Amino acid sequence: MGRPEKPVNKARERVAQFADELRQLRALAGNPTYRQMAECALFSPSVLSSAASGNRMPSLPVTLAFVAACGGDEDIWRQRWLAATGGEVRLSTRVRPTGRRAGELPYPMQLPPRPRGFIGRAAELEWLRIPGDTPIVISGPAGVGKSGLALHHAHTQAAEATDGQLYADLGAHHARSVSSPYDILDGFLRALGVSGDQLSGTLDHRVGLYRTLAAERRLLILLDNVWDEQQVRPLLVDSDTSTTMLVSRNRLLGLRDVRRLQVRPLARTDSLAMIESALPLTVTAEPDDLDRLAAACGDLPLALDIALRRIALRPHTALRQVVDGWHRGGDVLSWLRIGDLSMREHLRSAYLALSQPAQLLLHWLAPVAADAVSPLPPEDDELVDELVDAGMLSNTPSGCAELRLSPLVRAFVSDTARSVARGRPAVVGPLRASYTMPPRSETSLTTPNFMMLGVSSGRGDRSV
Repeated sequence: MGRPEKPVNKARERVAQFADELRQLRALAGNPTYRQMAECALFSPSVLSSAASGNRMPSLPVTLAFVAACGGDEDIWRQRWLAATGGEVRLSTRVRPTGRRAGELPYPMQLPPRPRGFIGRAAELEWLRIPGDTPIVISGPAGVGKSGLALHHAHTQAAEATDGQLYADLGAHHARSVSSPYDILDGFLRALGVSGDQLSGTLDHRVGLYRTLAAERRLLILLDNVWDEQQVRPLLVDSDTSTTMLVSRNRLLGLRDVRRLQVRPLARTDSLAMIESALPLTVTAEPDDLDRLAAACGDLPLALDIALRRIALRPHTALRQVVDGWHRGGDVLSWLRIGDLSMREHLRSAYLALSQPAQLLLHWLAPVAADAVSPLPPEDDELVDELVDAGMLSNTPSGCAELRLSPLVRAFVSDTARSVARGRPAVVGPLRASYTMPPRSETSLTTPNFMMLGVSSGRGDRSV
């Protein structure tokens, strides 16, 4: 016999009542041990024990696993859970996933861990909470925190996705290894309980089956690092019960009938809050040091996260010395790297996806643009759009016609130019080592001399 359970925590009345009801169900089942329940519930004994502790409301999958292990009625307990959490009951229209027997498998919970220390984005989160029946496209430059925002929102909405959450990383950071939508589709169908013999039909059959299942259930579907429109078209569902979110550097303008959210760098106040929350107490820092760190990182969450982790490795340093060292060395991107996270690699993957004319325009802009870039001639709109779509340029927050070139993009372009000058074009992609930058005195910020770069900026010949 196991140890007696601790009394139910009565601090939260609704949670305590739900825990009491779970304990009553277990008593009616003959008080099996949590270890015995775990053998058929596919959750650990500690998770099942916590569900009946009253400390917090268990998730729906954990509740249903607890109920199944005690021989309870899952539909009745689904109603009880929805009532206890304020959810909306839709049992009359709900259909169980094809090929799955009740209690055989838990519902899919594929979301990666929620981002800890998430700060800011109040306006974006409020926008994401607006109900809608079309997919959401979240786009923005490398390192701006698109995936973190999407994951934070997904976890806050997970309780409403009572049939589970589906997640896939489509690999856009590595163009040669992007995932096939049909591989993702097969994985999702299996997670929804479709047996292998039902996946033997045509691709169109599988697409139709997936859309049917997603339309009839309450699912949250997050597709991260999307490469292009073709990669996700088979995975799009028009549903008033399921939510699909696409995260991409590309705005995916070829997709119709979607809601779009363009993510910008953090507001400076949020950057400072992020730094203050993560900076070790033993690090010496003045207010202007925090501001300089935020500016050096371009207010990008990824860059700030890497920088703060690096600083934490030397908890007794002075922040001013760190930032001063960046400026003296002139190689902030080499510092913004830890483990498998590298700001330079994120920028490189975006850069390599550009056409040669867009790369050349970026190289022309970087040395002559301190921060904001004045409007370019209309004939260059296509190249500008390509740079904006890749996240190498961004619109200024004020909404005026100016574009913004972040300090980290300028640093990357400068590093790339030096590599080319040293005769190592293979390191930086298809840009030729023989290109020449126009002297600043001979150029105007609003009229780049593409003839000096050896490239046409129009819609015709773009060979270099």
